[in-house]
Amino acid sequence: MSAGPPIPPVPVEPEPTPSPDAEKEAAGFQKGDLDRDEAVRTNIHIAGLIVFWVFISTGLLLFLVLAWHLGAPSNLRFLTPEQRDDLQMALLSGIGSSFATLVAKRWLNPKR
Repeated sequence: MSAGPPIPPVPVEPEPTPSPDAEKEAAGFQKGDLDRDEAVRTNIHIAGLIVFWVFISTGLLLFLVLAWHLGAPSNLRFLTPEQRDDLQMALLSGIGSSFATLVAKRWLNPKR
């Protein structure tokens, strides 16, 4: 392979100069006069927790319905065979995908 033209050196960039507004803001944070607005972050966190617990509660409710249906006497069962199969498929696919994700993470990153 032939060597191409030499690569020119990268020019050194000058140090950035701080703006007066940034210095005022930094001084305000150090004195305690300014607070960061955490309202958006808090609201997103609360919304995420609500969604998480709704999914967990729904999964637990589905599991309890299936357990009742499988454990109850035949005259107290209320699910049709199609509904029972759909419920079993939904619950087992969720458990199966969680297990597959766990195994894949351990297999792809064995140092942990």
